[in-house]
Amino acid sequence: MRLRLIIIALLTLVVFVRSDEKPAVLDSSGIVWRPDNTVSASIENWPLDQVLQALSDLRKWQVLVEPDLKSSVTTRFKNLPQTDALRRLLNDVNFVIIPSRKGPSRMLVYETSSKNAVRRIVPTKRLAKRDKPEKKDDGKIDNELIVTIDPKSGIDIEALARQLGAKIKGKIDGLDIYQLEFEDAEAADKALAQLEQNDGVASVDSNFTIQQPEQLSPVNLPAPPLNLRPSSADKDGIVVGLIDSSVQRTGSQVGEFLLPELSLAGTSANQPGQVSHGTSMAETILRGLSASLEGTQETSVKILPVDVYGQYDSTSTFDVARGVQAAIEGGADIISLSLGSDQPNSLLKSVIQAGTKEGVLFLAAAGNEPTGQPVYPAAQKEVIGVTALNRGGQRVASYANYGNFVEAAAPGVGVTVLNNQTFFGTGTSFSTAYTAGVAAGLGSTPGVPMSQVRDAITKNMRPPGTGP
Repeated sequence: MRLRLIIIALLTLVVFVRSDEKPAVLDSSGIVWRPDNTVSASIENWPLDQVLQALSDLRKWQVLVEPDLKSSVTTRFKNLPQTDALRRLLNDVNFVIIPSRKGPSRMLVYETSSKNAVRRIVPTKRLAKRDKPEKKDDGKIDNELIVTIDPKSGIDIEALARQLGAKIKGKIDGLDIYQLEFEDAEAADKALAQLEQNDGVASVDSNFTIQQPEQLSPVNLPAPPLNLRPSSADKDGIVVGLIDSSVQRTGSQVGEFLLPELSLAGTSANQPGQVSHGTSMAETILRGLSASLEGTQETSVKILPVDVYGQYDSTSTFDVARGVQAAIEGGADIISLSLGSDQPNSLLKSVIQAGTKEGVLFLAAAGNEPTGQPVYPAAQKEVIGVTALNRGGQRVASYANYGNFVEAAAPGVGVTVLNNQTFFGTGTSFSTAYTAGVAAGLGSTPGVPMSQVRDAITKNMRPPGTGP
């Protein structure tokens, strides 16, 4: 009952935020697709192919259409959820979205049968060039391998890398895990075959990109106060490891609650006029913590920020695993991961398993596409997968992912203050951070182990319709 009241408190807290946020993504003249997957459109007599081209350019799906299917679309609507928007944009044409673990989901558009949807609508927009490794549509970085060495093997990793024609791009200290970079995909594939035959190599993994969530939108409304202050007593408290982008101390409400940041990806891209995703997650953690304290506004809880993005708009599963290990070594009791990939990764899995054995509680976002397919690390059994509730709190939000791997649900909305400007965002990122804050509040009670906190979260914050 206590946690249910906490959820209602946050929903009441942010209900004042309406649709004042600015459109963040303009994909085609007449169609606005926002980061929270709400859509507005005003189009007149568009050929179906033009609509499909706009959808393809989003790069959310691989769009395939039945040849010779012709139609025109006229529609006007505002702020519809993704599924409702697609129905309006595709008019009376049939369509189905087929999730995929190995690449982008497929959108099949047809009149007679989905089997006849074979003509691909190729994206016309080019992705901006970045100083990042080459990668495929499924996010795989095809010129990298992640190698775990058996510590008893005596293998000299530097000699092995030279033999394979690779350079050591990164490592996870203490775990004999190395990130090897090759000249191209062909060289990496050749090395993979050799490594799989090496008895001293415990495992070989591919590396995958993880995109940073979209920026929050500024709103012309005051944020509710953050009624929380750090404890004046010099005592140890719960540490929440935040694996995300850099957290802004100056101008934010979270500075006094932060431990020194661990920067694993170089210089951050923080800008004074734009709140970072990490800052918004840190404030959301504190809001969840504040709601769980039932009037006690002083806390010894600290947040350990771990920046795995730096100045880039994406990170990788290797760097996330490195961040998790750094947070564990930094004393984190709870680790919040408002990120994910549809690709399972044995490296990240093993690091999380090791942390769980040490008593660390992990929470991760379920994702903002309602496919029902697993997202990792949220779908890992050691992790509490968190989805978002709608504004009323009665059901899972229309944009939020669901499935058997989801064990908790919390409000998918958040407000953050930076330099006296309020920013608003939605998504399972906020649900995860908020739940991590609630967990920190519950874990602050002396003698309460994280296993008991986990039981309380999964019992009292389970998604609607999934239990008694």
